[in-house]
Amino acid sequence: MDSMQRSSRAETLAVSAFWRWWSVAGAGLITAAVMSGVYGDLPEIIGAMVTAIHPGLNWETGPGARSRHRLCVSGGGDPRLRVLAERWRRAAPAPTGNWEFAAAREPQPGMATGTLEGLSQPVDLALARIALDWDERSALAELTVYHPAFTSMSTNDCRQAGRLLVDWLIGEDEVQRWVRAVNVARTDPRDSQPAAVVPEFFQVAASRNSDPRWTMREAKTSSGHRVVVCAQRPLRWIDHPLLDLHTAVRISFRRTGNDGLPDDGLPDGKALLGLLHLEKDLDAMLGSRGELVASETGNGLRILHYYSDSEDQNGRDSFDRFTRDRKEVQVAHTADPGWANVRKFI
Repeated sequence: MDSMQRSSRAETLAVSAFWRWWSVAGAGLITAAVMSGVYGDLPEIIGAMVTAIHPGLNWETGPGARSRHRLCVSGGGDPRLRVLAERWRRAAPAPTGNWEFAAAREPQPGMATGTLEGLSQPVDLALARIALDWDERSALAELTVYHPAFTSMSTNDCRQAGRLLVDWLIGEDEVQRWVRAVNVARTDPRDSQPAAVVPEFFQVAASRNSDPRWTMREAKTSSGHRVVVCAQRPLRWIDHPLLDLHTAVRISFRRTGNDGLPDDGLPDGKALLGLLHLEKDLDAMLGSRGELVASETGNGLRILHYYSDSEDQNGRDSFDRFTRDRKEVQVAHTADPGWANVRKFI
């Protein structure tokens, strides 16, 4: 068993241990603590169990949307940790009147008028302003958070305050979905606006970009060959947090130049038909186990970019079986939470 499998096994055992404890004693203990305000050593107990899943995870409680309270385990925006938090959430028992569960911080827009404690000085978040730069092609924003207190705070504290504020305004997953970067500034940026109005902008952005669609772009290599790129837009790993295994399916094909036509690196008519049949067969074999998110075609090669759940051995095996009797097809698997391998297509 390799190190990745051992790590995955340890994480799975730690998740199971957490929910056994919750079912036997934890739910009652934390409910009583929240009601009375007396926590004793309960935070240390929960913290140790969450750390056993992964040291980078953190947890918090808060008001629920459908239950009285919410227990959240968060990876703080780290894609690898978001996968673990999602596995933790999906292993949870059914929500009750008292408790529901989340794998990322939910929006808490009311916090935008509160005071952030725990840094070098209290931060009155009602004074925060945010400049927003939206890129329509990628459907991503760059945010710059300003607060008068930043002039006397360390860069690290400024960044922590800015990131927490944005998480509370629109939610941790929405930050991953729509925000390319969160910057901080010690002077009020041009075109800034009160932080409290930012959620409305992202609600509109989400309504305009909620349905993924395929886009096509064309470029040329240094040798003059055409390359056609097709990709889902918006291309968001956070919409499929458990699909953390990237599989590149590389298919060689007959190029146009083989028929005496100018060779532009793209498939001739017969080859194109063959590629379509291969993709259809692969999709049928995979079913819902894999998600095709992008393709590159050029220079006699088509690369299909799929994502699947690394914990689902049947998904990986489906790709491998597909190549056995097809010499023109090769596959390569890479662990890729966060979909870094297709970020160039965003």
